[in-house]
Amino acid sequence: MARHFSETEKQTIKRKLLHEGKVLLEKYGVKKTSVDKIVEKVGIAKGSFYNFYPSKESMVFDIVLDIETEIHKEEMNNLHTFLAEYEFPEAMKHTVLKSLGFMQNEPLLLIVNDPQLIQEIWSKSSEQQKERSTRQNQNRVTDFIQAAGQKGYRLTVPATVFEASLMSFFLIYINQNMVGESGHEALELMMKATFGKIFVKGCIGDIKGEKSFDH
Repeated sequence: MARHFSETEKQTIKRKLLHEGKVLLEKYGVKKTSVDKIVEKVGIAKGSFYNFYPSKESMVFDIVLDIETEIHKEEMNNLHTFLAEYEFPEAMKHTVLKSLGFMQNEPLLLIVNDPQLIQEIWSKSSEQQKERSTRQNQNRVTDFIQAAGQKGYRLTVPATVFEASLMSFFLIYINQNMVGESGHEALELMMKATFGKIFVKGCIGDIKGEKSFDH
């Protein structure tokens, strides 16, 4: 029988689940990491795990979302650094390339190459987690659009197209070995062309208008 925890204990256990879970998932992979392994590492009963997550996959989703949050904080710092040297489209290219390097070093983010696993994680995650994922993706795009506006650039395509472009670059980056030695150079050219096309100097548009997300 799962025991009851105080609020302080719950917060401590939740942090341990996310930390130890990430370590185990990176070592063994999602499919080979069991709830039994996780609770043994954290030091709680198996039944207690389900006080925090309905499934292992739900916990995996939280870990992935936390990783994405940290990467975005870092990439916004990088963007402001690059903006001191480059115009916005070029600064975006350098920022995204650097972020892709961080992402490639996070094994859990590579699950995007496994559609079946992605579907399983999504189906076993809560509506709150799905909403958080959507919100994080939209906030990332909005942060970039706002940074562009501060430099006198505006987005010329719907925000959803910009968001899809960022995801496409990630998928190309982690699979560039399939392209060959020139894969990285080709990706840089695609980014340069894309950001140069969709961000142009001009009046700062209302990011809540037709170019942005519907709320």
